[in-house]
Amino acid sequence: MSSQQSVIAGTTAQRCHVLRPRRRSESRGFTLMEALVGLLILTVVTAAIFSELNQVQKASASEATKLDLTQQAREFADQMVRDLHMTGYPRPDMYSPALAVSNPLVAAGLVKVSPAEILLEGDVETSGTVDSVDIQYVAADPNDPNCPCIRRTETPKVNAGPLAQPPAPANAISTQVEHVMDPGQSGEDLFTFFDKNGNAVNVGAGLDMSNPLINSIETVKINLNLLSPNIDPMTRLPQRIALSVTGHLNNN
Repeated sequence: MSSQQSVIAGTTAQRCHVLRPRRRSESRGFTLMEALVGLLILTVVTAAIFSELNQVQKASASEATKLDLTQQAREFADQMVRDLHMTGYPRPDMYSPALAVSNPLVAAGLVKVSPAEILLEGDVETSGTVDSVDIQYVAADPNDPNCPCIRRTETPKVNAGPLAQPPAPANAISTQVEHVMDPGQSGEDLFTFFDKNGNAVNVGAGLDMSNPLINSIETVKINLNLLSPNIDPMTRLPQRIALSVTGHLNNN
C-alpha cells in the first residue's frame, strides 16, 4: 500500500471514528425526568383551560335563569298595566240614562286596593265584556309549590255590586308570577298608589270603593321582587330579580 493510500485510509477511519458517537448522541430519546416535566406542564395547561370553560358554562347557566325570571316578571307586569289602563271602562255615565255600577255592562273601576291586592272592574280584554279582575299576593298554597306568588284571576261581571261579585270558579282565567319575595323581606309593598299630582295615596292596610279616597288614585306602581329557588352557580346564592313598572288608570 502506498503512503497516499495509507493517509486516505487513516483519514477515513478517523472520520468514521468521529461520526459514530455523534450519531449515537443525536438519536437518543427524552429522559424520564424530561417526560415527567412535560406531562406536568400539559396537565397544568389543560386544567386551566377546563377551569375557564367551567366558569363560562356557569355564567351562561346563571344568565339563562335570570332571563327566564325577568321574562316571567315582565309579561305579568305588562298584563297588570293593561288591566289598570282599562279599569273603569265602560263607565256608567257612558250610557243614557246612566246605569248602576251593579250592572254587568259597566265597570266600577277600582273596587278594593291594598299594598298586596287590587280588585278592579273593566273591559280588560276589549271584547265588550266587563270583567272582575283580582290581583293578589298569595303567601302559600298547598296545591302550588311555586308560591309565594302574585295571582291574577279574571271572571265576567255578574249582575251584583262590585264588592258582591262571586269568587272566581276553578275554570276562571288565571295567571301568576311565581317565587315572589315576601313584601316584608323585600322591604317594599307590592303595590303603591299615587294621585294625579304624583303624591302618594296612603291606603293603609287596605280600602274599598266605600271610601272616597280610592277615587283619588290615578297611578299604581307595581314592585316585583322574585327569588328563584335555583342557586346561582356563580354566587352560590338564590337569584333575585327586581322589576318596577307603573300603570295609569284611564279615568278620562
